[in-house]
Amino acid sequence: MIHVSTIALATETQSQADIALSAINPTADGTYAVAAFLLKIVDSILKPLGLSGNDTIETIVYAGVVFLVAIAVGYVAKWIILGAMRKFGEKVAGDLYGFLRDENFFSKLCRMIPALVFLILIQFTLVTTKDVLAGWLTRLTLLYVIYVTGLALVALVGGVWKHVDSRKNKKRLPLNGLVQLLKGVVWIIALIVAIAVLANKSPGTLLAGLGAFAAVLMLVFKDSILGVVAGVQLSENDSLHVGDWIKINGTDANGTVQEVSLTSVKILNWDKTTTCVPPYSLVSGSFTNFRSMQLSNTRRIQRSYTIDADSIQPTTPEMLEKIRKLPFMDAYISQKLAQKAAGKVEDVNNSAGLVDGTIDTNLGLFRAYMKMWLDASPYISHTSACFVSTLPQTDSGVPFQVYCFTSTSSWFPYEAIMDTVFEHLSTMLTSFGLVAFNNPSGRDTILEGYIAGRGPENLFGVPQPFFADDTKESPTVTPTVG
Repeated sequence: MIHVSTIALATETQSQADIALSAINPTADGTYAVAAFLLKIVDSILKPLGLSGNDTIETIVYAGVVFLVAIAVGYVAKWIILGAMRKFGEKVAGDLYGFLRDENFFSKLCRMIPALVFLILIQFTLVTTKDVLAGWLTRLTLLYVIYVTGLALVALVGGVWKHVDSRKNKKRLPLNGLVQLLKGVVWIIALIVAIAVLANKSPGTLLAGLGAFAAVLMLVFKDSILGVVAGVQLSENDSLHVGDWIKINGTDANGTVQEVSLTSVKILNWDKTTTCVPPYSLVSGSFTNFRSMQLSNTRRIQRSYTIDADSIQPTTPEMLEKIRKLPFMDAYISQKLAQKAAGKVEDVNNSAGLVDGTIDTNLGLFRAYMKMWLDASPYISHTSACFVSTLPQTDSGVPFQVYCFTSTSSWFPYEAIMDTVFEHLSTMLTSFGLVAFNNPSGRDTILEGYIAGRGPENLFGVPQPFFADDTKESPTVTPTVG
């Protein structure tokens, strides 16, 4: 332990000071004065206890005093610096300061101050008498400085990324993986420097030796490397954004992208479960992105309604007169009859601008009606494809297909619009003499036996038009448009 007299002698000869200042190179007078003052405090503590001559106890007490002084200086400096930064931040336009503050960048940066103060003061007194102890205290302090520096740099990267993400990254590209890569590089460099400090070697020497472990490192960081490559490809091709609705083929993933990192893509499914998949699987495999559908503000309806083939009939003058009473149909039938009388049969691409359809069958008239009803509906997009058609007949009947796009891409309105379309279609079938196909049930078997003995008068739900009373006009459903 160096006493006050020893320090005074060192200020004259400078030989011992040169050893102490080799790592920090401070100005001599001020720093020696602080060390002398701390040594006086140690002596004043140990003399009343009769321990002033114990070198080990003096060293321990001095290290403790230096530690407390370093903590106090760091606390005061942190209070001053953070207070000044708050005043500065109030006058700075922009959100970068706010993001750095949220990441605690300035607070983490101030954590280095106590370590630097301790590093300076501990070397002045221990380096000449306790060089081994000073060496290990210096290394441990440097390890702490390296750790705190890593935290500050990671916070800086996070704050800058949030600023860029909020201002520049309007497309919400999955660049978070690159940010994580930068953070990983910071910690790798910090680890190399820390090992160099412990081994008392140059960091360049350790870096030169890493080539031998390149294969091992590639195996350890394989997922991270593939994640970086996949993130770059997804960003370059503009294939994936945070917030996109995606569906990954071969998995249960079907929902909104919440986060894209180096090792996983987090997807919040519609059933409130979360699915995580490796980013590289999106590049090596296939997935469906519904972003373009959402941006178009439209959503497709492609559904069919099966019609009983036995209910498809050729039209008669009586049927045409009855159907004329329905919306859109009077003008349509009149123009089609006029074209037919003139020798024109234009059931497709009509020169008068009529929708595709025919007046020769009740199904052809129903096709024309549904197309005009869809064209008049405010809930159907009029800038996208819209048509009705029949699909190949099956043993269940003739599928009547509606293909159109809603005027919104929102989920709930889309479902409601689709329900409205097919509810209206279902109620209008009987007005055209058509019947939906239903597989026979036990009730149908009972009804068949009941009809054989008593007739259909007292039955409810007998399908039209098979048991319609020709003497009475069957009720006609009055449709609504829109």
